[in-house]
Amino acid sequence: MYRALALDLDGTLLNSGLRLSNTNAEAVRAAMARGVQIVLATARFYGIALRTATRLDVQTPLICSNGALVKRPGDGKELVHLYLDHDLAREVTTLGDERGWEMFTTIGDTTYMQMRPGIIPERLPGGLKVAERHSDHIDEGAPTCVLIFRHDAVDEIAARFLPAYEGRARISVNRPTNSAHYVILTHPDAEKGRALDIVLRELGVQPEETVAMGDSESDVGMFRLSGLGIAMRNSPDEVKRDALHVAPSNDEDGVAWAIHKFLL
Repeated sequence: MYRALALDLDGTLLNSGLRLSNTNAEAVRAAMARGVQIVLATARFYGIALRTATRLDVQTPLICSNGALVKRPGDGKELVHLYLDHDLAREVTTLGDERGWEMFTTIGDTTYMQMRPGIIPERLPGGLKVAERHSDHIDEGAPTCVLIFRHDAVDEIAARFLPAYEGRARISVNRPTNSAHYVILTHPDAEKGRALDIVLRELGVQPEETVAMGDSESDVGMFRLSGLGIAMRNSPDEVKRDALHVAPSNDEDGVAWAIHKFLL
């Protein structure tokens, strides 16, 4: 009945250590062997999605930066690339630099991050670079998104920028239950559900033939588009209310559970 499975990464396919378990990996490969198309959808930048796709041999377009970028892993073709309001990117990164927030700023093929203990810059995934001040890089090109973690950052950005940039940007607040709260700032049309619809049309799959799994507010659009939306047990209650089923948590291989229950 179902021909595609859309999977969020953090809090869903990946465990709390941000790793892909062997159980989930084997289940995903089993679904692919049955002809199910796997679509990875993440708030993070392309390089992170590509790393997981490569491990699983996923060839379908990758949904990155909450739908601001949709890109094929094979030939690198961009199906969608929406850019963040430049003034907002500058204001937010300047504030983030002052506050010392954990921040990821994507400009072109590069994502900047702050230095943290234990980070070896030479070993970072492709496209990820350390920057002392993100605001110094904003004029290098059109920014795709700014992703910021921490409860206080989420609250301050929502209060300070949501009213000022209404209609000019999407400021997506996410409060997962077992990991840091985060906010991602993108173009107003960047949204995982819209991006998934584009990918499904590329694959020739109908929304009602699709299962979508996620753990945060950013995933609700995929639930509403798909024939079957499944929230993780570690999702906030408001996310669970938008899903038809609740799977075990990301630390309990909930993706593998759902694949065996609904796809195999």
